[in-house]
Amino acid sequence: MKKNVDGSLVRQTIGIPAGPMDIPPNKRPNCNYGSGCYRRNPIHLREYCHPHLEDLLQGQKSSSSLELPENYKPNVDKELILDQLNVLKRIYEKLAEKPPVKKSKLETASCNESAKSSEQSNASESSLKTKILPNVSSLEKANKFSNSSNSSSQLSRPDSARSDSASESSSARSETSNERAGTSSFSSQSDSRRFDNFRNVKQKCRDLKRKSMAEAEKSSKSPFSSDIPSRIAAAAPYFFFLTKVRAEPRTYHEPFSITFRELLDPGLGDLRASLQINFLVELPWVMHHYKHQGVDDKPLLILHGEDSDDLKKNNLPPNITAVRIKTPHPFGHHHTKMSLFHYEDGSVRVVVSTANLVASDWHNRTQGLWISPACPELPEEADTKAGDSPTEFKTDLLRYLCAYQIPELQEWVSIVRQADFSEIRVCFVGTVPGTHRGPDMDRWGHRRLAAHLKKHAVGVDPTWSVVAQCSSIGSLGTHPEAWMLDELRASMTLGKGTSMIQGLPPFKVIYPSKQNVYDSVDGALGGDCLPYSMHTHSKQTWFTSFLYQWKSDVRFRTKAVPHIKTYTRMSPCGSRLAWFHLSSANLSKAAWGMNKKTKTSGTGVFMMSYEAGVLFLPEILINKPVFSVGKSDDKTPPFPLPYDAPLTRYNPSDKPWVMEYLNEYMRSKK
Repeated sequence: MKKNVDGSLVRQTIGIPAGPMDIPPNKRPNCNYGSGCYRRNPIHLREYCHPHLEDLLQGQKSSSSLELPENYKPNVDKELILDQLNVLKRIYEKLAEKPPVKKSKLETASCNESAKSSEQSNASESSLKTKILPNVSSLEKANKFSNSSNSSSQLSRPDSARSDSASESSSARSETSNERAGTSSFSSQSDSRRFDNFRNVKQKCRDLKRKSMAEAEKSSKSPFSSDIPSRIAAAAPYFFFLTKVRAEPRTYHEPFSITFRELLDPGLGDLRASLQINFLVELPWVMHHYKHQGVDDKPLLILHGEDSDDLKKNNLPPNITAVRIKTPHPFGHHHTKMSLFHYEDGSVRVVVSTANLVASDWHNRTQGLWISPACPELPEEADTKAGDSPTEFKTDLLRYLCAYQIPELQEWVSIVRQADFSEIRVCFVGTVPGTHRGPDMDRWGHRRLAAHLKKHAVGVDPTWSVVAQCSSIGSLGTHPEAWMLDELRASMTLGKGTSMIQGLPPFKVIYPSKQNVYDSVDGALGGDCLPYSMHTHSKQTWFTSFLYQWKSDVRFRTKAVPHIKTYTRMSPCGSRLAWFHLSSANLSKAAWGMNKKTKTSGTGVFMMSYEAGVLFLPEILINKPVFSVGKSDDKTPPFPLPYDAPLTRYNPSDKPWVMEYLNEYMRSKK
């Protein structure tokens, strides 16, 4: 080998074609994850420069085994770093090269400057796409992976820098434009085109956030409790958690905060198989956490809404099956966020969430999760209808799973049927696309919520407000009574013995203002998960008068943009709740459903999306008429409300966040 004047390595006559590794580190584009990169993929490590890995590889004392310096503090797991170094080492060996020559200070500075420039300009477009490769154990496997990827013409750049084009094959579309699953409802095709216009801005936004995520991770190194089962048990009777916020260390010490990795904790059970139902899925990120917990080889079924090359059949290891769920309606999407875990003792655990399975959703956003206890396996002689709870949770969950009508789910339907859900004390509320008539009208969407409230909720005074808290808003109509103050409010006002003659309650909506977003830990970039558009808002300007700010000082999350969606009935002073609902459903007709009447088919409820949520009822959970918030009069724990009460109304100068503000911000950075 010899050096050019610019310090790069050039090949002599070794018979290997030029490739990405021929480009010196200071010339290759830097990975936007920086030292927080979790990719093990050899294609990614060939294509992008990772200065921290190059330096570690150069500093190895032995060529036979790789070790990390004693004082080295990585931003990711040490085991992951060693895996990456082994992959990088094998790449150099395959190319018949030694690890790169130690860079001079000038070259190192150039490489660092390249990283900064790359992040600020959102990186140059690349033609390569990465594929999932959980365990790189041989050079042959890496070669096979590379060849198959090239032959299928599905390679792209890493998740951190994927282009969000209008192509159906784009695998990293962010939820901003695609949260239409629960936001855009019955609007024109022009609305769809306007949402699509945000995609490129959204991807640039994601790229810029990578650096801040890596930096925030360094400041969030708070001690984790190793006893996850005890923490979940201590959350009784609600079992309601929020995700930890990397930029806010206090959330790491909260008893009701959790991470995705902790859901896979071995203490919760010896995992046999898992089912992930979601909208967006970053498979490399998911499998990084599965591998850390030693369960990356277990059967995994993924139902996803957004297309992803990582989830194509030819790119998956044998233990993973992925099925993309499409809806028959252009504004409907597979928007549910739910996990099922099956353990070796036959028990099942259900997690209902508001977070996509992507890194950004679990970093600096406010997300909500309900975690069930482990539901044991029923005796073999048990009746097929046994094991349900007073809330009919099992019946509703089975109905939801069966509505997919796909063979891949049959095994999971059997697993749920064989489980005892009698200890569950929340209601499952699902939405599936279609027009539901007859008895089915009360089995889905806001009508199902209403049925549970009418059966189990105590009627309260009409001064108690209905409070909707969401991350986006659909097309609601030209006036409030078109749907929001008609169908939706009517369903959410019901209770045992209630009558509309008593009066209708106020309706309030918590949605971040423009200033809320700009004051968040990610600034304007934090608004990329709030896909409300100016075009939609201009048709319903009346909506502003119903808005309240996002404020969560009591939970240390005022500056963590809320992607969580909740609905409740709150007393005027904000100290009591008649019920509480956590859901993937935003404030839209597509998510909740709307009444539809035709001359030929009669009355029905029309829905466009898949959604899932859980309803908390005080009569069932704590044997009381209402929940207390903040403080409780007795030993019953108060309900862990995710935001501050009483609510804070918008100031006269406040405006709701719309995606055009993010567009303006990105243009200002060019």
